[in-house]
Amino acid sequence: MALPNKAKIPVGTVLAGKYRITREIGRGGMAAVYEAEHIDIGKRVAIKVLAQELTTSAVVVERFLREARAAASIRSPFICDVYDSGKLEDGRPFLVLELLEGESLYERMTVIRYLDPETTVTVVSQVCRGLTKAHAASIVHRDLKPENIFLTKDEEGRLCAKILDFGLAKFYAPVDGGDAQARLTREGAVFGTPAYMSPEQVRGQGAVDHRADLWALGCITYECLTGRTVWQTEQGVAMTFAQIANAPLPQPAALRPDLPASFTTWFEKALDRSIDRRFQTAKEFADELSVALGVAQPPRGAEPSQAGLVMPGGEAPADLSFDPPGVVRVTPNESRRTVPSGPAERGGDPFAGLDSSGAPGAAIAGRVSQGAGQQITFSGGSGETSVPDPLAHASPPKRGGAGRALVVFGVLALVAGGAYAGYRQFLKPTALPPVSSTTAAPSATSAPSASAGANVPARADAHAEPPGLAWPPLVAQAQEAVAAGDLKAALRLLKDAQDKGNHPVPRTLSENVQIALKDASGKAPCALTGLARPRTHDLVREGGRAVGASRPSIALGPRGAVVTWTDSHEGTEHAYTTTLDGAMRPSSPALDVTPEGRAIGRPELTSAGDRLVLTYWDGKGPEAGVHVRWLDANGRIDGPAVMVAPFPRGGNSWPSLARAAEGFLIAWSDDGDNASEDLFMRRLSPNLDPAGDIIRLTDVTPTGPSKPRVRFPSVAVTSDVMHLAFRFDREPTRVIQYMRLPLANASKGLPPASPGKRADRALGDLSLVNSDRVRSDSPSLACGASGCFVVWHGEAPLGGASAAYIDPAKGQPIWRKRFSKSGARPSIAIAPSGQAQLVWLEGGRLLTASINRDGVGAPTKFARVSGDQPAPSISPGAKPGEWYVAWLDYEAGHLEPYAARIQCR
Repeated sequence: MALPNKAKIPVGTVLAGKYRITREIGRGGMAAVYEAEHIDIGKRVAIKVLAQELTTSAVVVERFLREARAAASIRSPFICDVYDSGKLEDGRPFLVLELLEGESLYERMTVIRYLDPETTVTVVSQVCRGLTKAHAASIVHRDLKPENIFLTKDEEGRLCAKILDFGLAKFYAPVDGGDAQARLTREGAVFGTPAYMSPEQVRGQGAVDHRADLWALGCITYECLTGRTVWQTEQGVAMTFAQIANAPLPQPAALRPDLPASFTTWFEKALDRSIDRRFQTAKEFADELSVALGVAQPPRGAEPSQAGLVMPGGEAPADLSFDPPGVVRVTPNESRRTVPSGPAERGGDPFAGLDSSGAPGAAIAGRVSQGAGQQITFSGGSGETSVPDPLAHASPPKRGGAGRALVVFGVLALVAGGAYAGYRQFLKPTALPPVSSTTAAPSATSAPSASAGANVPARADAHAEPPGLAWPPLVAQAQEAVAAGDLKAALRLLKDAQDKGNHPVPRTLSENVQIALKDASGKAPCALTGLARPRTHDLVREGGRAVGASRPSIALGPRGAVVTWTDSHEGTEHAYTTTLDGAMRPSSPALDVTPEGRAIGRPELTSAGDRLVLTYWDGKGPEAGVHVRWLDANGRIDGPAVMVAPFPRGGNSWPSLARAAEGFLIAWSDDGDNASEDLFMRRLSPNLDPAGDIIRLTDVTPTGPSKPRVRFPSVAVTSDVMHLAFRFDREPTRVIQYMRLPLANASKGLPPASPGKRADRALGDLSLVNSDRVRSDSPSLACGASGCFVVWHGEAPLGGASAAYIDPAKGQPIWRKRFSKSGARPSIAIAPSGQAQLVWLEGGRLLTASINRDGVGAPTKFARVSGDQPAPSISPGAKPGEWYVAWLDYEAGHLEPYAARIQCR
């Protein structure tokens, strides 16, 4: 987020009488970084200036200056040096840093999937030498991550890895021999980037010592060699902490079979949860890694000198591959590590960093970017909570630029640990292809499928049971039993399947059935009639690897329910679909429906006659932007991808599509405006061709340092009116608003802003939905003949799930009600009959209830969900009262899409 222009330091300004500003490198919510020149000796340096609005916080200023004290206490060629500090005339503190030319380790791994063992040992050994000096000075970094390791070259062209940013460093002894260092931490406070934090950091223990740095470096080493983070971080901090506390370690050989078994032994010691069984010193850590990989460390005599680290002539080297002699380089064309921009699933932007060019050779200093999973800003600072990217285990999460976030977070692991405890036994995935009743063993509970889609022809090749596996036919029979309404028989079959294979699939399905069975009484208005685990690509007999998926979307097609999601099991984040038969079994392997994509996010399905429309965004590459595409009745590609709106810079857009009398309408958010993020729309023809220009729906005005954002649109069309619900962020407020726009006015667009003072503008009539103004999350809207409904959830402690009824003629909320005090992530859908249904998360369960203009009906629990997952998808079925629901849940440590069919009275 940009700081006010008045806070910028003009080029040519001389600081402290000796540093002349030559250019601005980048800026973020916490600080700005400039390149400067020492006017007496001509040395190029980096100047890091704290944001003006943060100078009122003594704690923030102290942490900012701590970086100078920490680095000044350590003399190592493998630590970014801090030369000086001072204050501007307006009181803002600044640091004078070593100017580095090159790229971060994170940036390097976005170009190539992983590093070779020789380069890994070189980088890790040099980092260990820097840590040895820091630990000897009783300083613990506490925020090691790939962004904080910078790769440059010495004057002889040799690789030099430098540790950046000691802003979170913790002093354990006085550096100058004076009074004890004033502690800025407290018991129970958590500091660091979640994906690289040690168990003791997660627990908020005050006795965190240098071995926490070695844990983080162990995570980084694994990432260097496998191209993947140790923990899956896409669902935020709580579940990341739970994995750190409870989850078994991944096996490096599953991703890199060429790695020796000795590396696995080393890795298990590096991440031993018992702090006393880990490596005790950085030297021991590096020495044993060298032995484990059979690669010699670079000789200490080859260390670069402290001088001469800036490239000759001030230019970046043309090649920063750092290939040691005799090592064959893996070029970007041979193996690329994909870093999708999405999909982010729960609102918020990646923390706005100090943006630099991002290209190799960009001059930066002390760069700190968004960490894996979720970077949390210091309370009271300027900035936003980042969004976790749901692709951490497939590729590194999208991270911000060089902006720095100070992390202060209460311990969530103890809360999430219970949710994770059921998954502590992680087994190598075995096969579960789609299994038909034609291949399953006879069962007393076998019955014809009980719902739409039962006429999908069975594919014998797809449904055949792999040799040696006894449990898949039992799962197939259990799904038939659910479709027939016999949950008790389904539970017995799933337990038998679990006993035969001890696999997480039957175990997770049985837990869902148990919840539905417990609530299956005469009073419950809805019943579970179908249960699905749509993905099968990871369930092969040999070598199956679980890759986390994104939030699924579900819609009913002419031949059964179709589910879509994104994952990166083929290398790049793409959208996949599968059609479910009458017993909710996949009728085919997953189909890639975005083969051209680079970083697909938030795929959504919309039923449209005998076909479906796929809506999504692509976050990277020449085709970055909002797209739509036809799919046929089986969820297969049935037309080219249509570009609705290009996003040259990439990013997330959260598109929402609605059918109209003459085609479709699509709305999305775009933050291309440097001042704000706003909503836009476009008409599409019945063939999905863009019809008319892009129309701007909102134009909001900045009133402070934070960028105002209008985002997460949910659109519906009734008669000749477009209805739109969205979230409006102007920190510290975050409210839900509704817009009513007659389609006759939609093509006019917003007129040019009046000269002078700007004000917020919207093309349609606006109404505040959550008049209590509790900070709220993304809404879901659905409209029928009787009116429109908006559902959303608020943040704790005043949160819960809420709903509002809106008179579509007047465009005003008639009533608003918090229907669940502890509910979250509600979604809503309306059937052609006008019946509306809610689905939401509450207490580790998935609940559903009807809603009409008189209020919300009685709820039914029908499935389980662990952690703070995205909002589920809900779509009407073929019969009255039938609904399809898809959601995301944990399965043995990875995120897996699930789907259900429910029948309501």
